[in-house]
Amino acid sequence: MAKSSVDVIADAHFLPFRSGVFDKVLSYTVLEHSPNPLNFLKEQHRVLKKNGKLVVETDNAQYFGWSVLGGRVGGREHADILEDHCAIFFPENVHRLLNLAGFRITEFTYLNECTSKIGRSVATFLVRTGFWRQACLYMRFRFNAKRSQGALAN
Repeated sequence: MAKSSVDVIADAHFLPFRSGVFDKVLSYTVLEHSPNPLNFLKEQHRVLKKNGKLVVETDNAQYFGWSVLGGRVGGREHADILEDHCAIFFPENVHRLLNLAGFRITEFTYLNECTSKIGRSVATFLVRTGFWRQACLYMRFRFNAKRSQGALAN
């Protein structure tokens, strides 16, 4: 049996920690697995110290492999590849959820550009001609945010 470095296994909607104990929470490709993303983010807010930092990275619904090609990437559907996803987000949706959960956005970045030479060439051409938006070239995006002052009202 492989040795694990995991200290705690818990539902991210109900973390077994006191409020205001962490300086930073990292959420890499977790939000899309949440059946209730707002409650998930509120719980991250709860466990962070005042001005604590949150990093949220998730799949980009605008990515041409998910949206333009009908969810097909490499001949497979997005739902087949990632069947445990509850949602796939546009950046505007996550921005709104973060604000509702009590966070202040400090940075936004698109991540994971298309790496296939042909796919990248076609996508870049369509962006340059104005047929697609630049955001279609990126598989994921990341928000950095800070916990607002004070407690969040439920």
